[in-house]
Amino acid sequence: MPRVGVFGLMASGKSTVSRWFREWGAALVDGDALGWEVLREPKIVAALVEAFGAAVRAGDGAIDRAALGRIVFREAVAMERLNAIVQPRLLERVREALHAVPTGPLLLDAAMLTTWGLEPELDGVVEVRAGESARAARIVAARGFDAAQALERIRGQRLPPVRNPKRHWIIHNDGDLAALGRQAEAVWKEIAALP
Repeated sequence: MPRVGVFGLMASGKSTVSRWFREWGAALVDGDALGWEVLREPKIVAALVEAFGAAVRAGDGAIDRAALGRIVFREAVAMERLNAIVQPRLLERVREALHAVPTGPLLLDAAMLTTWGLEPELDGVVEVRAGESARAARIVAARGFDAAQALERIRGQRLPPVRNPKRHWIIHNDGDLAALGRQAEAVWKEIAALP
């Protein structure tokens, strides 16, 4: 049963590719969903409030992700502080999920995959790439940000390069959905054929 990671920067098309892989038979470990769960853990909430102030706590006591985002996407040091608090626990949860035993390919959908250094633990990684202008347009359309806000988010997110993967597929997503689908399907066929 192959274990494959899918990653890409914000609005690259990673989630769309992951959704197709799931429809085509992959079991999914959703890094974003696990991240949401970790952000609700009392120990993490307390650490984030201590690091970033009460403004990141919503009225219900949970973390206000929009308020936190406004801080961490503007300042690299703040993003590093956020990652130091959240990423160790999130990586622990991801590794637990990766040890589940699905009946088919196991897909890890995780934007932070290369930050965690998980490449050697997987049978391969799928990198979804898109240019800054395409990503900004998608963020404006999908999230209601203006162009400046979209670019601030894009420029505030950086990933280290892929290191030591067993296999590395790259899907380019600067075109239309049909072109993305053709590339994703070709990669999926290779993944599905892995032992």
